[in-house]
Amino acid sequence: MIEEPAKKKPLKKRVRNWLLLNLAPVLMWLYTQFVGRTSRWVVINNEQHLRMFHQGQPYIAAVWHNRSLMMPFVYQIEGGKKVIGMVSRSIDGQLMSRILKLFGFECALGSSTRGGKEALEEMLKAQRTEGFALVITPDGPLGPKEVVKPGVIKLAKETGLPIVSISYYAKKVYRFKSWDRFVMVWPFNTIAGIGSNERIYVPADATMEQMEQYRQKLETEMRRMNKFVEDYFAGKVTLEGQSYFYSKIGFFSGITHWTRPDGTRFSKEDLLKSKDEG
Repeated sequence: MIEEPAKKKPLKKRVRNWLLLNLAPVLMWLYTQFVGRTSRWVVINNEQHLRMFHQGQPYIAAVWHNRSLMMPFVYQIEGGKKVIGMVSRSIDGQLMSRILKLFGFECALGSSTRGGKEALEEMLKAQRTEGFALVITPDGPLGPKEVVKPGVIKLAKETGLPIVSISYYAKKVYRFKSWDRFVMVWPFNTIAGIGSNERIYVPADATMEQMEQYRQKLETEMRRMNKFVEDYFAGKVTLEGQSYFYSKIGFFSGITHWTRPDGTRFSKEDLLKSKDEG
């Protein structure tokens, strides 16, 4: 029996995919650089996490899919740790992997629907052999929105690493009508970044029931952070009682300048000297 040759994709679709995978990543890299460097950042409850990052401690960062736009920029600006993230094998995943590589990330291709086991194994190997920090979007790539899937808990159990969750929102945003209401941040903005109240450790001998409890705990905390920064810009909450500081990034230098609420400057060295409250 003679096999029929595989049909080529329509020219329009091939051109679209080429532009998506070759031009779009560069444009997105440039856009996030422009947004991040023209905006003022309010950094809430994140000093302990920044300290971990600059000390080179290993960890797992959990970020909702709809808040993933600016996170690679933050990691690149802060510098220090090598990072590997999990992205899906879809065309959108390929796009994301190319964007992440421009920021210096490594990528493991897989998701909860396809190749997830292999991607987790690749991330584990990168962490064990080269000390990579791990980043995962626990509700990606297809949702449901803001529902933590078990993969991140399994990763924490097998590595013994703490899960650190991070979120952000901004004064001026556009919410796409996608499954996750993806957040596009505009330039010349005020962006509030927030860190989780605690690091979640999953014991190596955790039972399935206990892992589900940790999953629910992480999901609740990540939803709380999203709500807090959204309420902050809606004027429903203030920063009273919160640990926070301001950050401005030099447009050409890419150097961060940190300022306390009282106006005093401090540096990475000051941060590393201070007591870790995590």
